[in-house]
Amino acid sequence: MALRQWAQKAARFDAFPKVEADNQTRSEKGGLLTILLGCLLALLTLSELSEYSRLHRSYRFLVDPTIETTMQINMDLTVAMPCHVLLVHVYDVSGQRMQLTENLKLVPAEFATSRTEQTRAREPRYLQEIIKAAAGREYDQSIAAELGACKIYGSIHANKVAANLHITSLGHGYHSHVHTDHSLLNFTHRVDEFSFGRRYPNLVNPLDNSVEVADSHFEVFQYFVSVVPTTYIDSRKNVLFTNQYAVTDSRKSMSEERFNGGMVPGIFFKYDIEPISVQITESRGSFTHLLVRLFGIIGGSVVTVGFIYRTVKFITTGGGKEDPKLYTPAHHLMRNV
Repeated sequence: MALRQWAQKAARFDAFPKVEADNQTRSEKGGLLTILLGCLLALLTLSELSEYSRLHRSYRFLVDPTIETTMQINMDLTVAMPCHVLLVHVYDVSGQRMQLTENLKLVPAEFATSRTEQTRAREPRYLQEIIKAAAGREYDQSIAAELGACKIYGSIHANKVAANLHITSLGHGYHSHVHTDHSLLNFTHRVDEFSFGRRYPNLVNPLDNSVEVADSHFEVFQYFVSVVPTTYIDSRKNVLFTNQYAVTDSRKSMSEERFNGGMVPGIFFKYDIEPISVQITESRGSFTHLLVRLFGIIGGSVVTVGFIYRTVKFITTGGGKEDPKLYTPAHHLMRNV
């Protein structure tokens, strides 16, 4: 009994007056407009749900707060020269030189502009030598050299200072008892990956999947890289310290006379560390914000379409009084509120 009394009192505060069924008149135009409105609201709702599920990223620029002394460099590239004549070094501004040939994997490979074009490397004769080299065991260099290329890949940790990472050949640029024959010099290369630090979603490395073809035996490829320290914070507040970079490149082709004058052919990555870092924060809109937008869209669309319908009806009837029994799409959607 008490519950019924409370229900009657609550009914007095009803702010949504009902239209009696006897005072309602349905029309074909109103029904068609209601269907169109329903389709529009469905599309708008799907659009809002799609926007809610999408992750948003905000960017901040600040002075690099990290105190790391080393930096990870990842590389995966193929040079059109045999592995046993290649050298990889990092020479930084502190005067330290790191010989990286032993820290990286140098595996015989077949050079092609893309990995899918490699066919000879799958032959059993070459495949066995490739497997031995990848496992760090001795292999037949004469057989492997027939493939004509070398895959250099792996990760190293270098000092976090400006430096020059270069790929050269034995006897050119560094003193060695072995001198690479000039007919073998060919620094045509394909870069599958070149990055600094760990990857994060949608990271773009400009040098990835790039190919450069040498026009002569004495070719110099130079990449000038600006490394930007980056902090990536995902939607779960996990923090990742990594790097991204921008790059410009140049190339020089020289004659043998000029080469003998001291120029060194090879591939050179000259990188510098920027003092400004980027903070990327990943976020998602709140569910409350989604509900507010949905209610606003639905309510606003119903009221707007109802107003347009009544205005058009008023104009088409010559400005006469509107039929009190006119039933609009807004009534369709609100009559059971």
